[in-house]
Amino acid sequence: MAVEKTTQGKKATAPPRVNQPEAEETLDASNDNSAKKKPTLQSSGGGGSSWGLRFVGLAAVGAAVAFGTSNVTVDDLPVTLRSLLGQNTALPSSIPPSLFDPVGNKYASELVKISTRKLLVPDASCTAAPKVLSDLVHVDAALGHADDLRNENKVFLLLNGQNHGIFLDWSKDSGCLHALATTAATSLGADPDFFPNGLRLYNSMGHPITTAADLDIDRLAYILTDFQIWVWPGVRVGYVRRVDNVTMTTISLSPLVFDCQGFFNLDEANAIIQHGSDKLMRSPVDSPDAVDGYHADRTSHTAFLDDSQFTRDFRRRSASLARLPSPSFVERMQLVRYEAGQFFRKHEDYFESKDFLGKKDDAIREYHTWAAWAASQIDALMEDQRRREAGEDHVDDTSGIVPDAFQPGGDLYPNPQDTVTWQLGWLNVFLDECALNNFFEDKADVEWGKWIAENTENRAFGVVESLLESRGYMLPYMIQAWERKIGLPLLKYSPPKAPVSGVTHYFRWIRWVKERIQDLGDVAPAHVRPDGPDYPTFRTTFQTKLAGYILEDYSVDELTELWGGSEWAEWLAKHESDTDVILDGARQFVPLFHAAVAAWTRRVGPDDVAALFAYTVPTHVQHFEPNRYVTLFLYLNDVDEGGETVFPYSKERLVTGIERQGMDECSEGLAVPPTKLHMSLFYGQTGDNKLDPKSLHGGCPPAKGVKCTYSVKWLIHH
Repeated sequence: MAVEKTTQGKKATAPPRVNQPEAEETLDASNDNSAKKKPTLQSSGGGGSSWGLRFVGLAAVGAAVAFGTSNVTVDDLPVTLRSLLGQNTALPSSIPPSLFDPVGNKYASELVKISTRKLLVPDASCTAAPKVLSDLVHVDAALGHADDLRNENKVFLLLNGQNHGIFLDWSKDSGCLHALATTAATSLGADPDFFPNGLRLYNSMGHPITTAADLDIDRLAYILTDFQIWVWPGVRVGYVRRVDNVTMTTISLSPLVFDCQGFFNLDEANAIIQHGSDKLMRSPVDSPDAVDGYHADRTSHTAFLDDSQFTRDFRRRSASLARLPSPSFVERMQLVRYEAGQFFRKHEDYFESKDFLGKKDDAIREYHTWAAWAASQIDALMEDQRRREAGEDHVDDTSGIVPDAFQPGGDLYPNPQDTVTWQLGWLNVFLDECALNNFFEDKADVEWGKWIAENTENRAFGVVESLLESRGYMLPYMIQAWERKIGLPLLKYSPPKAPVSGVTHYFRWIRWVKERIQDLGDVAPAHVRPDGPDYPTFRTTFQTKLAGYILEDYSVDELTELWGGSEWAEWLAKHESDTDVILDGARQFVPLFHAAVAAWTRRVGPDDVAALFAYTVPTHVQHFEPNRYVTLFLYLNDVDEGGETVFPYSKERLVTGIERQGMDECSEGLAVPPTKLHMSLFYGQTGDNKLDPKSLHGGCPPAKGVKCTYSVKWLIHH
């Protein structure tokens, strides 16, 4: 993409969406009136999806074959690394072709079975909070020390996917697991507002802990809240664990990347290539700039393997390895082939093309709210100072003296109407702090750091609004930088918690009711089981069904009376058949969500059966939406040269000195050689199930030979 430079004094405009930021062009500033375009990235995508929500797999398993050129081969690697990655010799596949025959309805199979959450139950007799015995300590202090911890009445707890935790006082006889998890999670910084939605403990192998005896085995546990999904902790680079006969070696902590060996064999690799090669087509991408779903940033070829006993076996094994709730979370499996010179430039696996919450302007509103609050606080402090100087207030207190730059009229006095002096002063304070803590590198937003610096240097106006439209997550950090600069405790801002969106409620209810159906088994009516017509799904067709049920139960006049007005009753009648009708309505009008749940529950069966599905709407919920969670790349063949999977934001290095024509990012970060019968497992989300921009990665072009990978991606949906 061509990027535009700013002209001094010109507005920082919101540029069109682009895929990959290229080297900056040298433009004549006198002829350019806009700010440098905002950098954005694309996501890998699939073709022919019927998911109106553009779901991304919680786990994706993929195999790819690619020819690559590289100055580094397996033989060039250090002995220790060669022993880690290994080499294998190709053999003909003996897998029966019948395993690739089409199979029946997925929803009538074991594939949709869910491992439901094992929630800890509060115990009224546990009145005393467990005692915290340490500050944050690395998990190495507890791993393998169960006997010592038992003798000392200690237990070690961490949050999901983390490598640092705390010691607490605990004995097996005391039990009180819920109280223990509550105390530890609070001390570790988890949000207590989410605890009523459910707390769980897991051992270091990702299995649930439900009893004191379970916890006593290793005296080490990870805490998950609500519907969080397990993340394998990295522990440290080089750490090795055995999971389901698979050897997992941590090769990067941030992003979290594992090398895996033993997940599949040579017969399976050859069978995948054999049965997928005749289906190969140009690899698709999910990007607004992709013409007909294709883009020059991805030049490989992809085959989506049909649902078969073979692929279902891989889905089950993948779900087991990643400790996913269900094999149905795994997307369609993909064979990807890279010939010499073909590549997939840096991208995230998760999707951001759908704004489920409609919150693109929320950061700007929150900015104005904070600025008004901060200005009023400063004004009050200035009035106090005036009264002291006038002798009207004899309290000798200098703790509220406002520095000159922060006083009204100063460069750092919050004033949203001043789109130049105030905004540029604030952004320079933010940039100064970012330079000290490598903020943009840690957030995988280096291009945005350059964009801010360029626009502030050129004194563009409206930079803050343009920034927050796309990178709203930066606002709290910008505010904190300003707070540290002014250094007054009274200017410490605590933003109010926003009401839970009806979209968030809807997504959580879908997950809850699926688990409820699984737990009830044959007690659940047949029509709401996975192969029944009323089984809840994230599909848009289910939303349409719910909208129809609401309108079967109520006339527009009755809804008008129920909702205290006609606006949303008439809207629902008009938009009943629209894609995402429930999401679009509940986003702005939460009672529509309640009506949808009630309509479905009413159709479950008689009152005693419907009562089994009574849903308690939580007060607070961390937003979740269907998206990719973790990815597996299965390397099916050795590549003569090149074809690495590169993670530009990782600080780890396996090989260096890589040069790939047309893909500069291959020389940055962690480059994983595509060694046959090995697999890369990496996460697109963090342990608290938030998108991780550091998971940005790319497929480097082979310099010699062909690279084949089998790609498995997991979606958080069922």
